[in-house]
Formats: sequence, C-alpha cells, structure tokens
Amino acid sequence: MKLTKENIMNIEMQLYNKARDIDVAFYNSFMDEESKEFILDGLMMYVNQDGGFGNGLYIDDYNTNSSVYQTYEALRMLDIVGYDSKCKNPLFQTILAKAGNYLFNRQELMDGAWNPIDEKNCQFAHSVKMDYVKDFKKKWGFHPTAAILGYCFVMFEPTKAYYKKAMKQIGYAFSYFDEKEILEDYDFISFNSLLGSLKKSGQFLEEAKKIEGKLIMQASNHLNDTNFKFAAYLSNCEVKDETLKIAIEQNLDELIKKQASHGLWEHKEDWGTTQFPEADSAALKWLGAETVNTIVLLLQYGRVEL
Repeated sequence: MKLTKENIMNIEMQLYNKARDIDVAFYNSFMDEESKEFILDGLMMYVNQDGGFGNGLYIDDYNTNSSVYQTYEALRMLDIVGYDSKCKNPLFQTILAKAGNYLFNRQELMDGAWNPIDEKNCQFAHSVKMDYVKDFKKKWGFHPTAAILGYCFVMFEPTKAYYKKAMKQIGYAFSYFDEKEILEDYDFISFNSLLGSLKKSGQFLEEAKKIEGKLIMQASNHLNDTNFKFAAYLSNCEVKDETLKIAIEQNLDELIKKQASHGLWEHKEDWGTTQFPEADSAALKWLGAETVNTIVLLLQYGRVEL
C-alpha cells in the first residue's frame, strides 16, 4: 500500500487547516527542498534565552521552560529535514550553538545521561508521561540522550567543542545498551536514532554494528506483539530476516489503514489524567504532528508516491 499523490494533496489541505504552524513548517521543509528553511523560523518560536527548547514544542508538555526532551524534539526535526555540519546557514548555526550550550553547559548529567524532563513540570499542564522524576533512568533509560548525542555527530563539525563533549559522553550510552538485557520502547527509539546518526557521520561503526544487531535480534522477540512498531523501531536497520521484513511491511500497511476519515492520523496516547483541561486541545494539535511523523516514516520506506 502507498499514499498516492491525490492522498497527499488531500492531506496537505487538512494539515494547512488544522495543524500547528511548526508542524506545517516541518512538513514543508522535508517535502520541498526550497522550503527547508521554514523549520528554522518555526523553531525560533520555541527557543528560550538559555538556548534550550520549551513552550509546548512537544505537545504533551506545556512547560514554557526549556527541557532536554523538548530540545531533543527540535533536533529530531532538524535531522529529518537534513540539516548537518555542512550547512552554514547562520540561523541554523545559531540554533545549534544555543542548543549545545543548553545541553552541555546548563544540564546536569547522571551517569552520562540527561533527565528529559524539567523539574518544574508540575507547574504546567502535561501528560503523565511527562511527569518529572528524579531517578529518570528507570523510566526513560538513555532516551533521549543517546539520540541527541547522535545528532551532535551529524550536526556539529568535529572541531567544535560540543562535538568533542559528545564524543566523551557517548561511551556511557554504549555501556548502557550493552548491559541492557531486554530492550524497551524508549531503547528502540533512541538507539535506532543513534544508529542512523552513526551511519551518517561514519563514527563508531563497530559499535553501530552491535547496536543494529541487538535491535534486530530483540525486535524478533516481538513478532507476536501486534502493537510493536517494527517499522519505526528498525527504520535505520538493514533487515535481512524475511519474517521481520514481513512484519515491517504489515506494520506499514496497518499504519496507512489507520488514516482517519478526515484525512489525518490521530494520536492514540491520551494524557493518562483528567487533571488538565489542556488535554483536549492537545489531542487536536496532535492531528497535525502525528500526521507529519507518519508521512516521514512512510517516505523513509518508499510508501509515498511523489
């Protein structure tokens, strides 16, 4: 199954009517090379004076303060659009330098990882998922730190201080992954992302092979799990096992079938609490973000007619 050109035209009409400006800018940036700079202007609406990102960039977190997770979300978008160390756009370089300063100079590390959530989150509307916990590794593992370090290898030049700091920090991520016996969802998300970055940057290729092998092996343990996101969790892996290939293709077919009658994709995770009325508005905002993220994945697997 594929999204046809007609499907895309209908989706775009709904996106422009219902999605946040940042999600429209994100969509336009990866769909049209000439519109690539839109994402930079869009992200500037969410950056704070400390260089980090907040202000609800991640929809389920209305915290205006910067957080590692919301900064990860900004870097994730930039990576998907194709920004890397070769880009000399002044605004990109400014955003990158600010984010690097926030992460490496303003955030404390716990055994090589950053706490994803700002400790002041209790003062803002947010989902249960975004609750602040001091001992964050029990919940998050090395996510999103592992993914962020990978983005540093792709976006910073090797001579830059933040690139060198990422080089020193990455060993903690490798050790965590080696020692983790059973991978959880956040492990698949962050280390699949890191794998993609290592392949792009050409760094730590031996470690990349180990990560790829473990992701594939442990994904095989979920073949009977209908909720496992094979396509997303293995998007940077070279999968040769036929059974896993079938699981990925079925996963993509199901993803296309989940397109709602209004033309967009709905976010299936609720806030897990009735404490905040903002949960209802978040569900509407997710229509655009979930749709754009879905198209990104379908594009990666060649499931969109262009």
